[in-house]
Amino acid sequence: MIKTVLDAFIPGDNKLGMPPASAVDFNVYESKHGIQQIVIGFLSVLTKISKEKFSKDFRELNETQRISVLAASKLEDIRLFSTFLEHCFRAYYSDKRVLSILKVGSSPPFPEGNILEEDDWTILIPVYERGSIYREFDED
Repeated sequence: MIKTVLDAFIPGDNKLGMPPASAVDFNVYESKHGIQQIVIGFLSVLTKISKEKFSKDFRELNETQRISVLAASKLEDIRLFSTFLEHCFRAYYSDKRVLSILKVGSSPPFPEGNILEEDDWTILIPVYERGSIYREFDED
């Protein structure tokens, strides 16, 4: 069921060559970050709502029904929904294949670091020359 849920959030795009979220090994991410209870809780909420609204399992629903169940799950428990969604995005956008397709580099910038241009502090000269723009007040 987790692959169906992930794909409901990030279905992928063939035109752009982006894989669906189910292509990412979410089980490894889940174990690495210790979020098993979050995933179990979220899937339980989806199952409950799915059965209540449509008398079907989430996997059996069409796209419109899945979106409806996801929206209802957000209303049911916004914190759980937001936390699960955040992990879904983190797992997807930290995947080396996804990062390489996006051409943002497939490895973290540190510890090697990125080369940054030297700061141009001269852009602050007009602010400094303008002086203070706040008013003094007396504490009576």
